[in-house]
Amino acid sequence: MTELKNLIATAKEKGSFPTLMKAAEKLKLVSKYSNEGPFTIFAPVESAFEPIPDDVIDESFDDHGYLLGIINYHIVEGKYTTKDLEGLTELETISGNKLKITNNNGIKVDVANIIEADIECSNGIIHAIDEILIP
Repeated sequence: MTELKNLIATAKEKGSFPTLMKAAEKLKLVSKYSNEGPFTIFAPVESAFEPIPDDVIDESFDDHGYLLGIINYHIVEGKYTTKDLEGLTELETISGNKLKITNNNGIKVDVANIIEADIECSNGIIHAIDEILIP
């Protein structure tokens, strides 16, 4: 069995989350999510960013508070597998907002579908989602 890597190393290795990783680096969150935990991260895959114009993404990256609010809306304290999520209707994010969880032919988190579930990490778990969550 291979040794699990932390959330950041796992997300980088997957290669599906370059914009999310860029945001983590910009916000200086790499150390926190490499060493602390456990956390559950609902990570938007790169295609989730495609409908958003580049200048809007650039503006978001320049607004530290706004970007942190968006990122924190994708993260929950604790480790929640899809099995755990099946019995829930909501989860509180680290920003204090609530994510709505629905289970109809697959688990949805707010408007996003989990497209790759239960990516195990040493300090939590990642679920790849197909949309960006907006508080």
